[in-house]
Amino acid sequence: MQTEIALPFADGKYLFRLPIKRICEIEEKAGPIDLVKHRLVHGGWGIHDVVETIRQGLIGGGKGEVNGAPVEVGALRADSLIENYVDGHALAEHHITAKAIIAALFIGYAPAQEAKKKAPVKRRGRKGSTGASSSTTSELSDSD
Repeated sequence: MQTEIALPFADGKYLFRLPIKRICEIEEKAGPIDLVKHRLVHGGWGIHDVVETIRQGLIGGGKGEVNGAPVEVGALRADSLIENYVDGHALAEHHITAKAIIAALFIGYAPAQEAKKKAPVKRRGRKGSTGASSSTTSELSDSD
């Protein structure tokens, strides 16, 4: 599992990542990262929870793609994106973005291709079968 996530945001698709230095920056404005996560996931979040998570995630990710062209993201570009696409706009959509960034940090994120590789293969059982193997059914009946 990776802790970075690429998401559509603002004028393109950006990579969001929160290494320790970026987490420290969030904590300076919004408090302990675990409380930021709690508020983003369970409610009661504040503007710094949303804005700083996105801003620091952009800086930590360091890159994006706009109209098919790669772009670098540093503090100046992140500030510009926040100013132009977050400030003065409805916060609900941005809350969802911040929540996805924080979830990637705490839980991890498996891109679709990686998730397919790890997904268990479904096997077809015989018609009329319960799906349990004979060893499983005999173990269950022995313990009854």
